[in-house]
Order: sequence, then structure tokens, then C-alpha cells
Amino acid sequence: MGQERRRFFRIDDTLGVAYRKLTEEELEAYDGDQLCPVDAMNLIASYDTKIASLLSQLQPRDPLVAEILESLNGKINAISNQLDLDNELVQRVAHKLQEVNISACGMSLFIDEALKPGDSISLDLLLKPSNLHIICYATIVAIAPAEDPEYYFTRMDFVNMNPHDQEVLIQHIVKRQGLLLREQREDDGTDASD
Repeated sequence: MGQERRRFFRIDDTLGVAYRKLTEEELEAYDGDQLCPVDAMNLIASYDTKIASLLSQLQPRDPLVAEILESLNGKINAISNQLDLDNELVQRVAHKLQEVNISACGMSLFIDEALKPGDSISLDLLLKPSNLHIICYATIVAIAPAEDPEYYFTRMDFVNMNPHDQEVLIQHIVKRQGLLLREQREDDGTDASD
């Protein structure tokens, strides 16, 4: 893991961060190698495909039952879509804009909760300015008191991040690093002419 960490660039950045500590029940539901968030949209899509297939088989035998089940599935989809919209609004409010030091394998930041090394958390990162979400789990590696007694400097490793999300994060970091280097060169050029 140490060598993997050195392969990734670390940058200072400002992100929207929402997190929560995983409960014992959530941790018991997974073993260590399978700790990764469920992609609800893919899960719903797979159920819709299965329902559509079964309804097409049921339609010739019992059209009334097939119509009732199709209506129920439509109702469930409407409720799911509304919950998804509500969740999106809550996420926008729940994200706290924070300064972080981040790489493709972990990050550090100041939080107002004293977590413990080994604690597992669910993370939702909102990359700026693209507003892309990275949803993953992380394990707390270290925590130390900050100068402000209400905050703790917290380091964490991402756990089983989806490869697509990791690629999005890497691309974000590379773009951000390029922008920071360009700004630094511009500042150095300005200082040289003064």
C-alpha cells in the first residue's frame, strides 16, 4: 500500500465533503474485501429489466394481473425518482466545502468529530467546479488534535473505490495540479517583474 500511495499525486484542494460513520450493522453486512457502496441506480435498473421480462411472460396468461403489476412497478419508480430528487437536494445542502489534501488513494482534512483509527466511514465527495460526485468508503488511518480545539486533523484511506470513480478522481487531481502549477508560474513571473 505504501508504494501504491507514492504512485499518486497529492494536492491541496477545496471539495464538498459529506460523511457519516458506518454502524456496526453495516460493517457486519460486509467482509473486509467487499466494503464498497451499492450503486442504487444500477440495482434498480436490473430489477426493472427482470420485472419487464417477467411481465412479458405473464401478459398472455393473465393480462389483468400483468397490468396491475406494471402499474405497481410504475408507482414504485415514481416514488424512487422523487426520493432521488429529494436526496439530491439534501446532498447539496449536506456537503460542507472543505480544504483537503487528496490523492487517488486517500485524503486528510480537519473535521469536528473525534473519530478513531480503524473507524469506517461513508464518504460523498463533490468535486469542484465539475460538481461530479465520488461516493466511497474510507478507513480512518490517524487523527490528531488541531490548533482549534473543536477540530481534528484526520487522515483516511479510500476503501475499494469503484475504478471509474478512481479514474474520475485521478483526472480531477491532474487537472487541478496543472492549474496550480500554472498559477504558481504566473505568480513567479509577476514577482520577477516587480
